Amino acid sequence: MKTLLLLKLGPLILIVNLFFSISSIAEIKYHEKTKDIIKGELRKFIFSENSNLLPKPLVIDTDENMVEIGFNEEILVINFWATWCAPCKKEMPSLNNLALKMKNENLRIITIASGRNSKVAIDTFFNDYNLIYLSKYRDPKGKLAMKYGVTALPTTVVIHSTGAEIGRIIGDIDWDTSETHIFFKRLVKIK
Repeated sequence: MKTLLLLKLGPLILIVNLFFSISSIAEIKYHEKTKDIIKGELRKFIFSENSNLLPKPLVIDTDENMVEIGFNEEILVINFWATWCAPCKKEMPSLNNLALKMKNENLRIITIASGRNSKVAIDTFFNDYNLIYLSKYRDPKGKLAMKYGVTALPTTVVIHSTGAEIGRIIGDIDWDTSETHIFFKRLVKIK
């Protein structure tokens, strides 16, 4: 009976093992193919050593609807922030500029206000800083942030189209540098 079960499950086990091996190889590939351009603030980028898939983000949109952000063809960049967080506010204009410069690339940048952040405060901040190239979502109870292992704000998580984490930056950086643009353009090409 056990032999018959193993014969039936064998191909499935092989496919699962192959998938996780490819995910691990992909993470190594990203690090290897970008290490020559990791300079300046990009040295804060921590490549993921975990091949587990992240859950699809379930967040509240600007119309107060619960939405699931899918992993599509593109690399997804999620910036967890808060309206009360000074480093978050400092980096947002440069993240907006990165979104503008990468809008024709296979890269999607979204922001998720984690924890208690009023819709009014978020809207006011986005309007005051003219952040028109960033999508804004809320995670009012911080559940998604916890699932993603976010321990400090801001934290930016970069995700492969399969849902595997490529890496993250904990803390603020200037996103509007030539090194950062080159880095993300290279990530998109490696994909």
